[in-house]
Amino acid sequence: MKKRIVLLIMGLVLTLSLWANPAMERYITFPSPEEKSAPIVDNPYESKEEERTLTEMLYSLLSLYEHIDKNYIYDKSNNEMLYSMIEGMVDSLGDKYSYYVRPEEAEKYEEKTTGKFVGIGVYLSKPNPSMRDMDDPSSYMVTIISPFPGDPADRAGIRAKDMISHVDGLDVAEMTAEEATSHIRGIPNTPVTLTIVRGGSSFDVTVNREEVDTPVASHMMLDDGIGYLSLTSFTANANDSVREHIGEMKKENLRALIIDLRNNGGGMVNDALSIANMFLDSGKILTIDYKDSSNISSDTTYSATAYLEVPSQMPLVLLVNEGTASSSEILTGALKDQNRAKVVGTTTFGKGIVQNTIPYLGGYLNLTCANYITPNGSSIHEKGIEPDYIVELPEYSDEEYEAYADFISDNGDAADRWREEHPSYSLDNIEAFAEHYKSENLPSELLRLLMRNNYIYNSDSYNATQAIADPDFDPQLRKAIEVAKEML
Repeated sequence: MKKRIVLLIMGLVLTLSLWANPAMERYITFPSPEEKSAPIVDNPYESKEEERTLTEMLYSLLSLYEHIDKNYIYDKSNNEMLYSMIEGMVDSLGDKYSYYVRPEEAEKYEEKTTGKFVGIGVYLSKPNPSMRDMDDPSSYMVTIISPFPGDPADRAGIRAKDMISHVDGLDVAEMTAEEATSHIRGIPNTPVTLTIVRGGSSFDVTVNREEVDTPVASHMMLDDGIGYLSLTSFTANANDSVREHIGEMKKENLRALIIDLRNNGGGMVNDALSIANMFLDSGKILTIDYKDSSNISSDTTYSATAYLEVPSQMPLVLLVNEGTASSSEILTGALKDQNRAKVVGTTTFGKGIVQNTIPYLGGYLNLTCANYITPNGSSIHEKGIEPDYIVELPEYSDEEYEAYADFISDNGDAADRWREEHPSYSLDNIEAFAEHYKSENLPSELLRLLMRNNYIYNSDSYNATQAIADPDFDPQLRKAIEVAKEML
């Protein structure tokens, strides 16, 4: 009787296990030793372990497809299989700058080149999800390369090298760059909450979306005939815009020029070459080093053609920072290596590789295809360019950032109220605001910048150049002016 009860219990347990875990219901065929090396179909390459040729790769994929097609019980999508194979092939390269854009994401990808969109106004970078390394946040978060001067992200205090871990509470780790971008963009005048990771601290920033234009260039004249040119991107025809601005400054007795490349995330290489050519009367500008077998191009060296826009002896100073990337590093490297300009600021971003983008099966294939080499033979990839004059901006502790984030959260409209009560823009009013709200862990400099930006960006006569060319609040620009005057 006991034996029978035990058997019944065992039978009941087994039955419940199978019912509770239907995933364990499998039909498994274990091969005999002789069958272990048998291919899915008749494939002479199946058991080879060395690197396969293209013919062998294609044969193996065809064998797998035929096996799935004949035996997989559910419906399948050939398009999904194709796009997944393309993504898998590109992801296997282990290169965060190479990726495939699917057809359904192609329109958003194309918007990057139109110059106008609804968003927060940033250049950003997001590696392939397949490149995730949980010990390296930059491998799975969105990295801000640079904010557009005066646009919503800039006004909210978002900075180059900030990282975004969540958008409206959604983790971006498994998103592609296009998917993350689509969540950040949206309808005008709607809010988006970004979880910003800066240093060792994390805090939320809510930004209102606006229609923004990809910025190119603006200028103003400073004291002593020193011109200031802000070049914020290398979109198509940026060289024409620079030429026009220089022409305007020449009419105002231009004697020295500061070019601000801070937070310039790059763009069209051809425009960077053309702008470098405006300042060099001879010598190399850039060498692009392709793979020997490349069918895109062969190694190419670009040299100056003496098509000068300003005299070769005119003092020239470049402002750079960690947001100065790609094509803006090409311009910096050319003018620095040829001793044509002095460079002020902090070490640049360090993107010294070139991507080629081609339409492919309704989407786009973005593939790293070359290195670029500066005139003195340097590859700056993942190293950046070190300035002649290093001028660091203030660094703040995690506690200070957290205190600032708490202040913004608890006193979000404090700057607006202060401006309404003290409508005149003045250094005294800005200093009084910082004094009024100071606390133990809250840096006064952050409060000053907050109030200064509130005055600037809410002015009826707002000027994007004024917003960034402000020596009173910009130690790097002060140093650039000092260097320019010494060169006169």
